[in-house]
Amino acid sequence: MGYDVLVLGSLVMDRKYFAVGSLGGAAPVWGVQRHHGGVGRNIAVNTARLGARTAFAGLSGYGRDAADLEAELTGLGVRPLHLLRTEDGTGHWDVLLDEGGRQITSRIALPDPAAGRDLAGPALAGTVAAAKAVAAEGGLDEELLTWLSREAGKHGTPVVGLPTRQRDFGPRAHLLPLYDVLLLNAREARALTGQPGTPAEQARRLLGRGPRVVVVTAGADGAAVASAEQPEPLTLPAEAGPCADDTGAGDALASAFLVHLVRGASPKAALALGLRAARLTIACRQNTCRTLATDPALTARRTGRWTPPGERAS
Repeated sequence: MGYDVLVLGSLVMDRKYFAVGSLGGAAPVWGVQRHHGGVGRNIAVNTARLGARTAFAGLSGYGRDAADLEAELTGLGVRPLHLLRTEDGTGHWDVLLDEGGRQITSRIALPDPAAGRDLAGPALAGTVAAAKAVAAEGGLDEELLTWLSREAGKHGTPVVGLPTRQRDFGPRAHLLPLYDVLLLNAREARALTGQPGTPAEQARRLLGRGPRVVVVTAGADGAAVASAEQPEPLTLPAEAGPCADDTGAGDALASAFLVHLVRGASPKAALALGLRAARLTIACRQNTCRTLATDPALTARRTGRWTPPGERAS
């Protein structure tokens, strides 16, 4: 069986604290919601809802949180699940949001990525070989990421890098040659380049450091994309609209971009659809918005397989 996307990443249970009013006009009153999260989980759920045949690999844990996260994935048709269980394999993220749904502060506890090294093996290699693209969190174990890039390269399968855990491990610029496609936000891009700049300027800089397609997002200021075929960056505006909760918008953009790149869209067209997915997600109070599955443009059928331009940097 073939797969459109294989996702390597994290499973996280989010607890969101919303400002819902005040007591006597002074002390704030908070509402709490429990949501499934994690960059890897979000990408897997979004791509599955967009009609992609999706597989997942990563760490998981024990108990209710792990069971609920895994059941959601299998319920959406995400399989196989290549999972390694550890006591702290399921992450937890607490986030405080203002009355406009914007993030004020957050705290996250994630497992040691070294625990994921044993994912590298024949079972996962078989899924890599059968996938049209592989998306991987950049905060995973370096040995695992290097193995993944090597396995994908055997089959001409593009690897999509999603920088994560920069606060824990630094920008990891030395890993850039492992990726064919790089999707990141402006803050992550500045950490990697060590320079300020617009999304277009950062995309141009990063394009010369390994990846053959680079997308740099900037929230309400839109996003820029550059590729080996079109090295002059293109900047597209964000879609306007109300904000219920901006959590997960970047993951939605990455998901739609990846799915439509795999389906044969140009990087520019794929980015436009990614921005559409981000807009729908910002209008939701969930990390992954079910309305993605009902948008005709986002769920359009496959048109062909995307082949990365040029040669991967050595």
